[in-house]
Amino acid sequence: MIKQYLKYPFAVLGLLVLWPVLAGAHDMTVNVTATCACDYSVSITGNTHEGAGAVTAYYSFQVTTNGATFIVQKSVDMTANSNGDFSGALSGIPLPGSCGDTADFSNGNASLSFNGGAIESGFPINLPNSLSCNEPPPPQAKSFKIGPSSMEGHLKIQPGDWISGGYSFKFVSGSHPASKVTIFSRMTVPFTCANGSTGQFSIFLGGHDHFVPARNTDWQPTGDANNVLSWAGSAQAPDGCGDGSAMDNSKGAIFDAFEVYQNPDNGSLLNWRFKYRDPNAKGKGNVNCLDTTDPRRNKADVCGASWSQTITDP
Repeated sequence: MIKQYLKYPFAVLGLLVLWPVLAGAHDMTVNVTATCACDYSVSITGNTHEGAGAVTAYYSFQVTTNGATFIVQKSVDMTANSNGDFSGALSGIPLPGSCGDTADFSNGNASLSFNGGAIESGFPINLPNSLSCNEPPPPQAKSFKIGPSSMEGHLKIQPGDWISGGYSFKFVSGSHPASKVTIFSRMTVPFTCANGSTGQFSIFLGGHDHFVPARNTDWQPTGDANNVLSWAGSAQAPDGCGDGSAMDNSKGAIFDAFEVYQNPDNGSLLNWRFKYRDPNAKGKGNVNCLDTTDPRRNKADVCGASWSQTITDP
């Protein structure tokens, strides 16, 4: 359920609610995109680290257009699953004002409440770049999934294991101009418990911009599976079975690129592949493959994971 959003002119900024509690045990990321149709979309992902329950996410930001500044505020009700994972997505929400030639976004805030408890603030919110609506419209987002793919074999994942995920892509043809490829992605890991129950947990791999020179067909951001640039995000595995026991992962992982933008969008196709790694499940120690301060991550047998099959995006 989506609650009503409010619009205020700049003069009433003092009426904004001040959230009293800083972000603590819960994780949440809010991503906001906007179009020159004078609307915006939101995607929300997170984990309660306390299992299932009711999550209410609050976000706000300012939009300035035609010399006037407005406040957008909204709350979104979601339900976390037994692993604590929750997500929500909204699209086509009208922006206040007329947007005009430009629209600027600032002062984003994101907060949440779990099971009706105290509101926690300080969660990351990614706002759109300034819109220049007298220019060609921004590229449309693509989305795709790879998997489940089990390049890592049959794993016994312990609660607290560092799980890292990454991807690489390249242009199919060398005829493309210099381009920026932006991707928001997550990775989902299914498992089975000793008592036969099943579940899954997700790891948000973040939003990343990749700049590709004209006519370049090399793997981006790198083709080296042991290079730290080949990893996009990581997180520690939850206690999915609820009793501290290992989670049996025989089906591998699923890569979900839920927003992919190519700018300029000239129809060029991209090839994609992904990988994941749980060094602890491989007997290599509990290593975060994005932690460059840990010398173990530089070893190929620790973080040098295999790539999945390659697919071409839609």
